Amino acid sequence: MTNDIDRDGEPLVKKPKTTGFKDTSKRLRRGKENHIAHRASLDWRQDRDRVCTPFGDVVDYVDLAELKAVVIKSGTGEALLCGDSARGLNVYYDSQVPVSQFYPRDKECFITLNPHHTKGELLNMLVRELRRAWQYYQGALINPMRFEPDEAILVNRAQQADVLMASVKVAWELKLAGEAEAWNFMAGSPMADVTRVFEIHAQKDFRTLNNGEASRAAYDKFFEEKRTKAHDKRIIHQMLLDDLGYMKAPQKFPKVGMDLFRKLGEMPYGRNYLSISSKKPPTDTCYSTIEDRSNANFLWFIKFERSFQEKEQEMLQESAKASANVVDFTRWSSQARRQQGPGT
Repeated sequence: MTNDIDRDGEPLVKKPKTTGFKDTSKRLRRGKENHIAHRASLDWRQDRDRVCTPFGDVVDYVDLAELKAVVIKSGTGEALLCGDSARGLNVYYDSQVPVSQFYPRDKECFITLNPHHTKGELLNMLVRELRRAWQYYQGALINPMRFEPDEAILVNRAQQADVLMASVKVAWELKLAGEAEAWNFMAGSPMADVTRVFEIHAQKDFRTLNNGEASRAAYDKFFEEKRTKAHDKRIIHQMLLDDLGYMKAPQKFPKVGMDLFRKLGEMPYGRNYLSISSKKPPTDTCYSTIEDRSNANFLWFIKFERSFQEKEQEMLQESAKASANVVDFTRWSSQARRQQGPGT
């Protein structure tokens, strides 16, 4: 037992056996017992009280009345918030909404905002949804799935670009009114290039604010870079889910015309920015071209599947007509004999 104490009479600390630790480490790393391999799930279980507890008074929300009081300092914002498009429109906070959402109804519409954001971002979110309410009032908030795949991409992009343009315009007007929170937020967001283009036109000539030039520049800027990739992916996934029978619909879908874009480009004040004759028409192919290879491949598959379904339906109809026109040769021969008489 001399190995258990040192020369000074103090007990020795035995070296632990590492074999068991190595086996346990390997077992945990393989994840057979839901340990390290499911660390995210484990962390969620340990923190489930905070995650599952409803948000309460511990969070200092920006009051909705305060947001509305800021928005009406903008001429465009006031028209969106207090105009005809806002009749029967209610705004609420909802912590379960990722960002914001507009819910159109026949008599009463709703806007929900996630309150866990800064004041500048909340202002931006509110203006976007107010613009969607304006689109709904004008008849421009049409489900893109009502159109052919290529045109569905175009309509979805145009609706997203319009709400972004409106939020930039209102943020600029609020900045001029001394409320810079919304503009500062957008200037530091991934949409900073859109705000910069609008700012350049507005500073160069203030008349571009009402003649549609600044708004059209911001609208066109949305389609540059890879900004449309996420929006295209979302609408393509909706097509593939086929909840409404989109890929199996045999009927012909309406074509997108300028009438839809005239409704979309209407502003409370100033010129319709999508009807400027010196600009490319908003139906130009440059606004619907998909550069992302993955989205382009999925869209090609959707169009192929729809054309295949349509062709198959046509073949079934033709075969049904052909079967209905089959000649009964036995009956035909007996009728021919009776017509020729008994001596034949």
